[in-house]
Amino acid sequence: MYNEASLNALLNREGSEENNSMNASSRSSESVSLGLNTYHDIIKAPAIDPLTGLCSKEQFFLLAREFDKRHPLEGVDAIVLNYNKFHLINELYGRKFGDKVLCAIADCVSETAKEHGGIACRYDADKFYMYIKHQKDYDFLVHQVSDRLAHMMKTPDIRVRIGIYPDLFKDATLEQRFDRAIQACNSITKGHATSYEIYDSKMHEKEMFEARLLDSIGSAFAENQFSLAFQPKYNVHGSMPRLTSAEVLIRWKHPEFGLVKPDFFIPLFEENGIIRQLDRYVWREAAAQIRRWKDELGYSIPVSVNVSRVDIFDPDIIDYLKQIITDYGISASDLHLEITETAYTDNVEQIVSVVKELQKEGFMVEMDDFGKGYSSINMLTTLPLDALKLDIGFIKDIAENNKGKNLLGCILEIAKLLNLTVIAEGVENSKQYFLLKNAGCDVIQGYYFSKPLASSEFRNLLVTEG
Repeated sequence: MYNEASLNALLNREGSEENNSMNASSRSSESVSLGLNTYHDIIKAPAIDPLTGLCSKEQFFLLAREFDKRHPLEGVDAIVLNYNKFHLINELYGRKFGDKVLCAIADCVSETAKEHGGIACRYDADKFYMYIKHQKDYDFLVHQVSDRLAHMMKTPDIRVRIGIYPDLFKDATLEQRFDRAIQACNSITKGHATSYEIYDSKMHEKEMFEARLLDSIGSAFAENQFSLAFQPKYNVHGSMPRLTSAEVLIRWKHPEFGLVKPDFFIPLFEENGIIRQLDRYVWREAAAQIRRWKDELGYSIPVSVNVSRVDIFDPDIIDYLKQIITDYGISASDLHLEITETAYTDNVEQIVSVVKELQKEGFMVEMDDFGKGYSSINMLTTLPLDALKLDIGFIKDIAENNKGKNLLGCILEIAKLLNLTVIAEGVENSKQYFLLKNAGCDVIQGYYFSKPLASSEFRNLLVTEG
């Protein structure tokens, strides 16, 4: 444990990094700006971050707790600040320049902490914490950070996000306050602007709702609260569209909350490591439904199911899918696998290896959300694929005589050269339909043809179309 003399020596030590524009003694003075004059409880960990000179996260939390003890009635805001996709700065300009950016951010948070009677630390990597007296708004901090970094980087494209937990819920622990500040920070989706978000009652309600959903997952599987819907896909070559396959969609009818939207609970499952369990449930239910249609009608059509990046890295995915095919007596060609485009950017070699093995077993592999990412065109020549599925956002942007239409033509030409089927999802009107059909798109799905159907409704469609 540090004594007062050794702690003072640490706090007044100058940073050794050449790009550290503020020495440690200057920054570390913020550690007493809350009126704390004793250090007898400082823990054994280093007192400062060696790069920025801010106090360490261990010291930060100790001082924050001490302040809460001494000033229980004073409002204090927990603030989290981070640079979105900071790794791109290191990749584009080098780590040395990245360190300069981090030190510039440290200067900003240090000055703010001093001005408003608080403390700051570099929590990790590009994430900074502040604990300061309650403020009515934080426009000043946005401008302070943006102006300084824009001058340094010679670009207005600054992507700093600031999440704030104001002194609203007196029962929240210090850790909970910063967790909620992180939640507010992560809720900022603007990719090219510095902005802040304040944790409020709506975020609190969302947090509680998510917690209750997660708590009910076990009973959701046990009580068959999940069901499948099937959206028809039509081959549009020729004079008349022809039903050719379907996409499986998951629905959750919760006994308390009613129908929970998949665009809400699927990211929640991904974030909490439950997506693998959900995917495997969907694969088996889809295979079982294919079997029932074949038994009842004597035929079926292929259905496509989602395969997440978590699934791809599961070492037994191939054996598991093969077992499903065996258990339900269907063929691999009955079950198409949709792998989202972003999954192909993680450990490409392993993904390519897994997909090739799946194709060897007879599974058809589609790249989902094509056009949503950044590297799609370059990736097509090396990735093993059977089909491209155009992202719904890309479809909505298509119009006559614009760049989107020209880009669509280029994608379809490339796909043709590579013998890839092109599927368009989210087609809502005749204008989009005829534009895609005339451009040479192979398969179309969306509300133009049909909404997602329950299994019984889809069976009737099979009978009608068959």
